[in-house]
Amino acid sequence: MASNFPSSLDTFTNPSSTDAMDSVSVPHASQHSDLNDAVEALQAKVGADSSGVASSHDYKIAQLEGRDTAGLVHISRTTIGTAVSSVTVSGAFSADYDSYKIIVAGGAASTAVNLEFILGATTTGYTAAAVYNIYASPSAQGNAQVNIAHWEAGRGDTTALTLNMDVHSPFLTEYTTFQSAWSRAADAMAVVGGYLNNTTSYTGFTIETNTGTMTGGTIDVYGYAKA
Repeated sequence: MASNFPSSLDTFTNPSSTDAMDSVSVPHASQHSDLNDAVEALQAKVGADSSGVASSHDYKIAQLEGRDTAGLVHISRTTIGTAVSSVTVSGAFSADYDSYKIIVAGGAASTAVNLEFILGATTTGYTAAAVYNIYASPSAQGNAQVNIAHWEAGRGDTTALTLNMDVHSPFLTEYTTFQSAWSRAADAMAVVGGYLNNTTSYTGFTIETNTGTMTGGTIDVYGYAKA
């Protein structure tokens, strides 16, 4: 008998002291097999230490403990490959959180690049404005873009990739907004913000370069714990 747990509770037949080992109604081997199946199902539900299975108790308790000690809960880390022009992160957004922090750090680009942020497969309707300073001539400047194919949320060069971004309501059926900051060693720093002109619910995103490639570094996704 395969275990029904955790969908429903199992029903077992207990042997009596008069049942033989080869009893037809309560076979001894089946008793062991049923018990093994049930224990395995219990272990899967409870989870091993530091389990990454989102349905396990170990994982869920770790998430709750994280909420008690910090406003940010780590959701995922994606390692950027070698000489890639885009990286997709799936399963980043859910009903668990309304706002998220996304950090790209480490690694390097093959040249000076923009890190373009795309929600799902949507490549239209992005609006944003930026205020930036160029180190060599530090007076505030700005630009704006309306109804384009992405948000320019970060930068990269041959020394590092840099993006520190807050995304609000990506999973909810309402406008998604963002604020991001980056500081590239070669030339400048900026603060950027904007919105996506639709009410689509998203679960993932892609970061890609406008030119050249990325190698190494990580993309970390955090959720802001709800009060």
